Amino acid sequence: MSNNPEHIIEGQWKELVWEYEKVDKNDTITNDYDNVSDFVKDVVGENLVIHKAESWTFKPNGKLILKGSNYSKEVNWTIKGRGNILEIKYDNNNCEHYSLTELSENKLVLNFDTDTHTRGIARLTFEKI
Repeated sequence: MSNNPEHIIEGQWKELVWEYEKVDKNDTITNDYDNVSDFVKDVVGENLVIHKAESWTFKPNGKLILKGSNYSKEVNWTIKGRGNILEIKYDNNNCEHYSLTELSENKLVLNFDTDTHTRGIARLTFEKI
């Protein structure tokens, strides 16, 4: 297998967890990690299309299939920079950029800066399925 991130990222990835560096809400203190992740996903991802996706399938032709419960969307993807930026482009030509923090044969970690009202950095972790 090539060390090229564009080849490694190809395939289907399952969302494991959303984490957030500076969640400002006290009711996130819980032993149920799924609820914390859901809260973070709701707060941080409210304006993102990926917010609804639980499964990401990267196709070699630059297409990305985002699937969730009763949700499916096809967008375009490319790796930019020195292989450290994932760009997702939507039909309306809006783009989102994610730092490709970790990429291996079975783990994908993306970071992105959130908007000013949540103030922080979100991390999405996936495993290859």
